[in-house]
Amino acid sequence: LKEGMEGRQVKVIRVLTISDAIRARGSTEFPNYYVIFGCETPKMKEILTKAPALSNLVPCSVAVHQEKKSGRIYATIVNENVFLDKYGHELTKEERMEIKKTYRNIRLVLTQMSGRRLKPIKMPPPKQELVYEEEVKTLAYDDFKILFKTSLDGVNMNVLDVLDVSEESPKFSIFLACNLSYGEAILKDIPQFGTLAPCRVYIYEKPDGSVGVGYINIPFLLKSYERYLGKEQAEIFRKADEDIKSAIKETKGE
Repeated sequence: LKEGMEGRQVKVIRVLTISDAIRARGSTEFPNYYVIFGCETPKMKEILTKAPALSNLVPCSVAVHQEKKSGRIYATIVNENVFLDKYGHELTKEERMEIKKTYRNIRLVLTQMSGRRLKPIKMPPPKQELVYEEEVKTLAYDDFKILFKTSLDGVNMNVLDVLDVSEESPKFSIFLACNLSYGEAILKDIPQFGTLAPCRVYIYEKPDGSVGVGYINIPFLLKSYERYLGKEQAEIFRKADEDIKSAIKETKGE
């Protein structure tokens, strides 16, 4: 899959071996699980500074997981149309097409590998926000960025990396955060959620000098998928939401 993506000019940034990291903690029964993290497009800076919420779409995560009993291998990607229809109105036609082309190329690779033609489902954008966002007025961007990483690590949302989309005004960065305990509990039963792994928390510089900080709307995810979630999994989602909000609050000095 990685070779096929790169063959279609879909850049792969890294491959995260989630299963090895979880097994290293003693969970030897966790199935093979990888996340191919990539899709860094030429217009990513322009796209994300216009529509920060699309940081859950670009860069992308392709979850590759193996079913324990049958040994079958599955790959999952996000339906880009849901995010584009909700947040893509500020983009040019060319920018929208760049995202669509990237995801179309991934589906072409998956179609070739699986023998099944893949097509994203058309559906109306939800009325609820797909992301949760706060505004920070008490700190400058660079100060918030430094302190926020420490705060995320402090609530065990360990920062694997910080992807600097733009280091010049307007500045934009994506924190790739992960809590392996949460990941193990959720991904072993609902592996499709790996398309949101690692958790992205984006920060960006607003025209007035304040900082926007946001991430996927976890309460909305819970409401949308509650019939698939057990009590333990739902509680983990709530805890992750509390952890990130707590890190934002601590960084703001509240």
